[in-house]
Amino acid sequence: MLAFCDVSLISAMPRQPKYPKELVTIADHLRKRRYDLKLSQLDVASIIGVTTDTITYWENGRSMPQISFKPAITRFLGYDPYSVDTSTLGGKVKQYRYMRGLSQKKLAKLLNVDPSMLNRGKKMSVILTLKIIRD
Repeated sequence: MLAFCDVSLISAMPRQPKYPKELVTIADHLRKRRYDLKLSQLDVASIIGVTTDTITYWENGRSMPQISFKPAITRFLGYDPYSVDTSTLGGKVKQYRYMRGLSQKKLAKLLNVDPSMLNRGKKMSVILTLKIIRD
């Protein structure tokens, strides 16, 4: 007579072949978070507010997210993947735009200035600083 026993083998599920080893691009950040949460591209698309094709393009590096989607991407990831040097006024303005999903043109319209002024010298930086602080 043979003795039988219940044996359970437990191991971690193997990682997806495209699981990023390093987080270099926005595609890496999105794919890693999606795999970690065990979500489909359709799930992520509905969370961010885009199509499944858009998520596929972003993850495969075929296109980059438009600035208007950066706030939703940051919320989905739970952190800001966009490294911006905020030691300069230009960097602070860029971070402000990214966090609000504003293009330069939309920011200029909000500030009631010409878009080309966003890249000009000290006089414009003082105006921008005052207007951004006011908001």
